[in-house]
Amino acid sequence: MKYFRKNIATIAKYLKPQKRAFMAALVFVILENGIQLILPLFYGKAIDRVVNEKTLSQSVIILIGIWFVLSLVSEWCMRVRIRQGVRIGYRVSVEMFTNYVRHLIRLPLSFHKSHKVGELIEKFDRADTYMDKVINDGLLQSAPHIITSILAFGVIAWVKWELALIYALFIFIFMVVTIKKTKPIIEYNKEISERYENVYGDVFERTPNVFAIKANGAEDAEHRKTLKKYDIIYNYIDRYTGIWMNLQLWQHIIFSTGFLLLFISGLYFISAEIITIGQFIILLAYINMASASIQTLGSNYKELQEGMVTINRAEEIYHISEEKYEDRDAKNMEICQGKIEFDHVFFSYGEHEILKDINFSAKPGQMIAIVGRSGQGKTTLMDMIPRFLVPSSGRILIDGEDMQNIKLEDLRSHIGIVSQENGLFHDSIKENIKYSRVAAHIEDVLSVAKKSHCHEFVHKFPKGYETLVGERGARLSMGQRQRLLIARAILRNPKILILDEATSALDSESEKYVQEAMEEIMQGRTTFVIAHRLSTIRKADLILVVENGRIVERGDHQELMEHGGVYKKLHALQHTTV
Repeated sequence: MKYFRKNIATIAKYLKPQKRAFMAALVFVILENGIQLILPLFYGKAIDRVVNEKTLSQSVIILIGIWFVLSLVSEWCMRVRIRQGVRIGYRVSVEMFTNYVRHLIRLPLSFHKSHKVGELIEKFDRADTYMDKVINDGLLQSAPHIITSILAFGVIAWVKWELALIYALFIFIFMVVTIKKTKPIIEYNKEISERYENVYGDVFERTPNVFAIKANGAEDAEHRKTLKKYDIIYNYIDRYTGIWMNLQLWQHIIFSTGFLLLFISGLYFISAEIITIGQFIILLAYINMASASIQTLGSNYKELQEGMVTINRAEEIYHISEEKYEDRDAKNMEICQGKIEFDHVFFSYGEHEILKDINFSAKPGQMIAIVGRSGQGKTTLMDMIPRFLVPSSGRILIDGEDMQNIKLEDLRSHIGIVSQENGLFHDSIKENIKYSRVAAHIEDVLSVAKKSHCHEFVHKFPKGYETLVGERGARLSMGQRQRLLIARAILRNPKILILDEATSALDSESEKYVQEAMEEIMQGRTTFVIAHRLSTIRKADLILVVENGRIVERGDHQELMEHGGVYKKLHALQHTTV
C-alpha cells in the first residue's frame, strides 16, 4: 500500500500542472469507449428486426445510420484524445527534464565526482520514456478499459446472469496469474536498466578520452568490453522475454478457455430459445470487447509497474540534498573586500579526515600560495572557499562573516576560479568568455581577452571571437584554453581569485603567456594559488605548505628557504630535476 501511494504521489506531482488537459483527455477517452460500448446494441437490434420482420425496414436503416454516425464520433474522439495525450506527455517530459537537470547541477561537487554522467543521463532517459507510457497507456487507456470491462460484465449479466458468473471467474484467474507472473518481469527490467546505465556510463566516460584509447591501441579492447556487457544484457533480456511470453501464453489460455465456454453456453441458450440470435451476437461482441480490455489492462499493468520502478529509480536523485541556494536566514553580500579567514577548519570524507585544524588569514589583495605533494589536501582546502565543500567543523570567514551565513549565489559572484578542470563548452570563444556574465557587452569581452592575452591568438582565427572551440575546447591548445578560462574568471570582476595549478601542464612558452596574464589579473584581488611549479609563487605574500592535511609551514619564499624545512626540500627537488 505504501508503494502504491508513493507511485500515485510521483505521477500526481507531474500531472498536477496538466490537470485540466488530463481531465479533458480523460473525458474524450470515456466518450470514445462509451460509444464503442453501445455500438453492438444497435447492430444487434438491427439483426433481430431483420430476422423477425424478414425485410430491411426503415427502422433497421435508422439503426444502421445511428451506428455509422456514432462510429464516426468515436473516431473523432480518439483523434482528440491522442493529440491531448501527446501534448500532456510532451509537457510532462519537459518538466521532468528541466527539473532533473536543474537539480543535477545544483547538487554538491562531491556528488558529481562520484557518479558517471552517462549513468545519470540513461537513468533519466528511460524514466522519461516510461513516464509517457504511464500517462498515455497506464492512465488514459486503463480507465476506459476498466469501465468497458465493468459495463460489458453488466450487459452479459443482462443477457444471462449465468454467463456473467463464468466471465467473472475467468477474470479473477487472469488477474491472479498476471500479478504473480509480473513480479519477476519487473525485477529483470530493473536489472536490465542498471546494466544499460553502466554501459552508457562507460561510453560517456571513454568518449572524451578517445586520445588515450587511440594512443594505447585500445580500440578493439574497448569494442570487446562493450560487446561483453551487451552479451550480459542480452541474457537478462532473453530471460525477461521468456517470462513475458510465458505470461502471455497463460493469459491467452485463460481467455480462450473462457471464451470457448461462453460461446458453447451461448449456442446452448439459442438452441433452447432462451436468447435470440441478436442477443447472442451482442453477447459475443461484449465478450470480445471485455476480453480485449482485460488483456490490455494486463499488459498495461506490466508497463505501469515497470514504468514506476524506472521512474522511482530516477527520482532517487531528489533524495540527495542540493547546495543551500535559498537559505531564508542567509545574508546578501553585494560588496566584498576579499578578506578570508580559516578558523580551526576540519574536513572529512566519511571517517577519513582530509584537513586538520587549518588556520590562516588572507588580507584583501594578498597572494596566498598553497604548496605540497599530490594528495595532501590542497584542492580540498581551496574547494571550501566557494563552498563546494563545507567544513566538518570550524569556520571560514569572508570579511568577518561566516560563509555559511551568506547567500551562496552572492558568495560565488565574488569569486573567480581557474582550475585544472577543462570548463569550456562547444560554443564560440565569445560565449565561452561570457559564460561567467552572460549579459556582458562585447567591449567587456575584448577588455578581459586582452588582459588575459587571449586577443593575441583569437584575432588570428578567420572568425575571430565567433570561432567555435570544439567540445571541451578541443580545437585550442592547452595554453589557449587556460587563457580563455582566465578571461572568463575575471569578466565578473571578482575580488577573490582561485588559481588551481593553472600552469602545471603547459609548455614553457604557454606558461609564460599564462603567467603574465595571471600576474596582471591578480592585482587588487585576494588570490589563492595552488602551485605545482614553485618558481611561479616567489612573489606570494604568504606560502602555506600542506602535508597530510595540515599546514606544516608558512611564510614567504625567503623565510621558508631560510627555515630549511619541507618547502626547501621541494624547491631543491624541482631545481635538481631541472
